[in-house]
Amino acid sequence: MKIFGHEEVKKTIGLYLEKNYKSYSLIFEGKDCIGKKLIALKTAKGFLCEKNYTFGCDSCDSCRLAKNTILNIYEEKELNPHPDIKLISPENDKEIKIGQIREIKEFLKLKKEGGKAVIIEKAEKMNTEASNAVLKTIEEPPDNTLIILTTSNQNALLPTIRSRCKIIKFKPLNGEDIQNILRLKGIDENKIKVLTALSEGSMCLPMIIINNNKLFKYAKDFYNLIAVKSLHPEGIVNLAEILDKLDVKDIIVIFDILERIIYKKMLKGEVSLNLYEEFIKEQKKLKISIEKGVKKKLAVEGLYFNLKT
Repeated sequence: MKIFGHEEVKKTIGLYLEKNYKSYSLIFEGKDCIGKKLIALKTAKGFLCEKNYTFGCDSCDSCRLAKNTILNIYEEKELNPHPDIKLISPENDKEIKIGQIREIKEFLKLKKEGGKAVIIEKAEKMNTEASNAVLKTIEEPPDNTLIILTTSNQNALLPTIRSRCKIIKFKPLNGEDIQNILRLKGIDENKIKVLTALSEGSMCLPMIIINNNKLFKYAKDFYNLIAVKSLHPEGIVNLAEILDKLDVKDIIVIFDILERIIYKKMLKGEVSLNLYEEFIKEQKKLKISIEKGVKKKLAVEGLYFNLKT
């Protein structure tokens, strides 16, 4: 797996690991879907490398096992993983619970000469019990351990956790990096331009669209309905009926895509600032409504008619 961008971050990590501390606790902060987890895994690979290369030599036994771990995660392989790398993620992308942190504690108890590495992905989703347990581990870490917390918002972590970690900030990916990642995935050049324009420095939305292009189509259909001056009741009723059958998370994605389309159109002078500002207000109302259980069809129709009146 190739790392795109983040050259300054990689240098910072390398310099920090060269200090040869007994243990390391790091926080990687930045937008979601920009490569924090991959760099955390490669940092773990380097930390455990038998030849002490910053991101691994790729030839020693430890590096080969670490590479297996990475391939298992990103390419859904079933290779023999590295026994001394542990990755913790939120259960169902919602919460990291105390039981998962207890697994980390048990994992670290078994000391290994080559060291151990723990990665807690989306650490801002740790509940209170989990956060306090992680704090105790970071306060008294076993020797020869690397602990990395990745997050999109370091301020959501306990101040005491932040104060005991080296914080490394990740910048959003630039357009060229986004394009190179998309080319590697075999995406058509015309679509690459559209996805890059919608990305805002992150691969989150491009990957959602690649995996479900209908969401992008529905966003464009909705934009076409609000871009014209006249009302199209039949059009919005038909579209709302289609969206009503989707999951709440998919509808939220559609309106996130739509927000970026309207923003880009506003920058080009194709829609007014007032329309964009009104859409932002109505978008927030829609998200709150459908998450509370309001019928999706009614919420979608309501957003449309509120914008048109």
